[in-house]
Amino acid sequence: MTDFKVGDRVKFAGGQGEITKIEDRPNGSQLLHVYTTEGQLRKLPSGLPHIEKIDSLLDRLRAKQVDNPLHHDLHSRATRLDLAYRYDRFLSLTNNRIEIEPYQVQAAYEILNSYDHRYLIGDEVGLGKTIEAGIVIEELIARERAERVLIVAPAPLTVQWQEEMREKFDRNFVIYDRETVETHRQSHPNQNVWKQEDLIITSIDFAKQTTDDPDSDRVSVLDALDNLDEEWDVAVFDEAHHLTARRSSDDSIERTQRYLVGEAVAENSDSLLLLTGTPHKGKSDQFYFLVSLLDPYRFSHESQINPDALDDLMIRRLKDDMYDTDGTRMFPEKNIEALGVDMSQAERKLYEDVTEYIREYYNLAQQEENQAAGFTMVIYQKRLVSSVHAIRKSLENRMRAIQNDGIAEELPDDVQELIPRYSTEPETLTEAERSRVEEALETVTITLNRSQMQEELDRVKQLWQQAKNIETDSKAQLLRQFVDRILREDPDEKILIFTEYTDTLEYLRDQVFPEHDIAQVYGDLDQERRRREMEKFEEEANLMLATDAAQEGLNLQFAHIMVNYDLPWNPIRIDQRMGRLHRYGQEHTVEIRNLFFKDTRESEILNLLVEKTNQIESDLGMRSDVMGRVLEDVDLDETIMSAIAEGRPTDEVVADIESTIEERKDALQTVENEFLIRDRFDLSNEDEEVLDVIERSQHGEVSEDDIEVLVREFFDEFGGIVKGIRPGPSRSSGDVYQLDVPDVLSGDQVSGQYERATFTKEVAMDQDDVDFIALDHPLVQSLIEFCLSSDRIQGQLAVKVTGGSQPAPGILFTYRLGYVSGAGDVVTEKLVPLYVTTDGEVSTSAPEIIDTLPPKETSSNQTLDRLASMAEELHQEAQMEAWTQVESFADEAREEREREIEIKRQHAERYFKEQISEWEERLETYQQRDEEGKDMSAPIGNAKRKLESLRRERDEELARLEEEKHVTPEEPDLVSAAFVIPEEEAE
Repeated sequence: MTDFKVGDRVKFAGGQGEITKIEDRPNGSQLLHVYTTEGQLRKLPSGLPHIEKIDSLLDRLRAKQVDNPLHHDLHSRATRLDLAYRYDRFLSLTNNRIEIEPYQVQAAYEILNSYDHRYLIGDEVGLGKTIEAGIVIEELIARERAERVLIVAPAPLTVQWQEEMREKFDRNFVIYDRETVETHRQSHPNQNVWKQEDLIITSIDFAKQTTDDPDSDRVSVLDALDNLDEEWDVAVFDEAHHLTARRSSDDSIERTQRYLVGEAVAENSDSLLLLTGTPHKGKSDQFYFLVSLLDPYRFSHESQINPDALDDLMIRRLKDDMYDTDGTRMFPEKNIEALGVDMSQAERKLYEDVTEYIREYYNLAQQEENQAAGFTMVIYQKRLVSSVHAIRKSLENRMRAIQNDGIAEELPDDVQELIPRYSTEPETLTEAERSRVEEALETVTITLNRSQMQEELDRVKQLWQQAKNIETDSKAQLLRQFVDRILREDPDEKILIFTEYTDTLEYLRDQVFPEHDIAQVYGDLDQERRRREMEKFEEEANLMLATDAAQEGLNLQFAHIMVNYDLPWNPIRIDQRMGRLHRYGQEHTVEIRNLFFKDTRESEILNLLVEKTNQIESDLGMRSDVMGRVLEDVDLDETIMSAIAEGRPTDEVVADIESTIEERKDALQTVENEFLIRDRFDLSNEDEEVLDVIERSQHGEVSEDDIEVLVREFFDEFGGIVKGIRPGPSRSSGDVYQLDVPDVLSGDQVSGQYERATFTKEVAMDQDDVDFIALDHPLVQSLIEFCLSSDRIQGQLAVKVTGGSQPAPGILFTYRLGYVSGAGDVVTEKLVPLYVTTDGEVSTSAPEIIDTLPPKETSSNQTLDRLASMAEELHQEAQMEAWTQVESFADEAREEREREIEIKRQHAERYFKEQISEWEERLETYQQRDEEGKDMSAPIGNAKRKLESLRRERDEELARLEEEKHVTPEEPDLVSAAFVIPEEEAE
């Protein structure tokens, strides 16, 4: 029977682990308490035949149990790759298919080096907040700080997030919608649906749902999120300004359903990122409640908020404040010009006649309080100034609906549900939802009276005929002239043309530019087709036609000329259109031309808005988001339609809007100066250190070659095949291969074959259909795990040969160093070589190695015998130095953590002191009134309960902070060793 002792490592059927306790039994046998590598406690009788002691590395050093050199190489590479990015390097800079910009690295670096990774990212539109959040997610996963990730976004952006995380970071997120959740509920009816996946994207408006049926016992989506007993490691809210709470006149808080989602997630997430280009919309209480989701104890009232106090809670860069290494601005100018169009007589007559029809029915809808019919008329007015073709199609649909008795009194239920958001927040609808609403609205009538319906039909027929008779669209003619002139001057120029409606897009494509090879992106294209169209625009086509549905996710900085064929009545969408070109990487002034019909209220009003906003941007040093913030409380649809309905002169309407803009400009200036942080990013000055981070990450310890060599060596050893599939010689810039994976790596995450794969980022960026075999690819992760845990690869001990000038002989010990955080997490961060020579000298740098000896060449080597006899002594020297190293490492982490927690402790103490003082004053007032004879028992009881709750919450928070302050060094973990002998003694 083997003699076991506490601390021995053993293997047994089904696993391995370390003996933590030995219990003697009455019959003379022993019961071993084994803590397994999976973190479980097993009790095993010592006499079982399958329990074996695993020799420690020190035992093997003494016995000269040298491993196969190839296995040692595989083990060493796998260990190095496993820890490569746990410390001061970024995995995401080499593991993705995109060029990440320095300012994005800087944002992620600041967040990752913070104590709790809870930040508001308020970068301007076009700076890539999605990428910054993606980097943080990737790094936390790589450092084993995250497994469960939740991304919450407006519905139109959920698919885009899924595509970006898959294509750019090779992460597969599941979109939670009604269908997905229903499927999960059916397969696991007793499990919280939010626990059934680890990487989830959902829309804010799906997550906010509560159970409508009072008789239903089903847990609602929001309740399930609120009662989740497993926290999110990272949670991200995109367009976070939709999480709205307000302070009422009685000082109570009015929370929207979306804000309740924010609270449910924020209270149950470790890291939290709020992304928004408009963090503060002029309502200081709303901004306060948004920030409180990140740190509820930072401020006790909105009056305390100032830029300095936001410094470690918010990142916000504006394009005007960003400078390159040579001191020049990163972002070019925008030049916006209006191109006014004179209508032909026929077009003017059509415009006036259709507007009169719209005015009459819009006013009638207002009188009848028929909101849906009012929306219908708004749609017609927008399509009227979009194109003759678009309004003709609408009139055609209207005729058909009346003739087929298709006009319903009630809208379908799903449309009714969407109407409030369509009315106030159209940008939160998907293209499919918006189309569904507008198609339904186009069939709405105000009356079911047959004679009145016939009267409307006759009128619509006449208008349709008028539109049909117009052969030339004057706006299209001017666009054609503009495009021809640009392409005459430069036949390779690219022009992006935006329009609001697919009907108008089709008219421009088929009738205005029939001889052009057109790239086009509109609402119902799938992601693959959209990608092909973008490539076509970049490589072949001069023109791209796009609707607003396509604007998100279009990064087209290789073009710099944009035409708004029509302007959307939603100012946010105008900003977003410009952001497609006005992005990092744009090298030219962005030229924007707005086409509009002269002498029409809607066009004049929209054109004025663009001009005024452009001026305000210039005055405030901002490049985007201004229009949406200036017009936050202005209902443009209502303003324009009221002007049309009442026949108000354009000048009068414009004057009113100008007055509103001036007021809002002053408020915006106050917000910028007094509430918001404004980070300058300057690569020629204070931010140049981020370039060192990038350099370390891209050219540090791990390269694409390291990963390729590991895969090739492993495949050679275990029967895999790496076969080039492109004809001709291999390319120095990277090649494409077919990988036939060894059977030992079979599993759910790893395919048996990868038909097209590359180890080179440049190739992966160029070809979307190629698997990028980078460090976080499932194949590489599975391979690393096999090398470090399988009995088939020992590889922990080798004999290395060093050149004559190097100190030798000695033993090279390689340690993992880490520490335990206050939350109980083991943070493994460093791989440290410690080389100990026979005279006891310890060095943290490994000697230069020129060869590795196979076991058969090491059996009768006197130098090795001597090193083996000294193994315990040299190991003690290495172990002492390893402790010194890990304690120093932990001290650095402790110092930083204590600094950050002290700041949080001060915030918490101030918050609770103010809150408790306020409620003590209230209690005193209530008690005085009670003594004066007024019954105040209810408010007195409430105040006492509130004080008790605040004191309990204070004590819990301060205790939690005190606990998290601790950083305890982990015992150094010896992962491999090598005898090192001089070259002359290896023979």
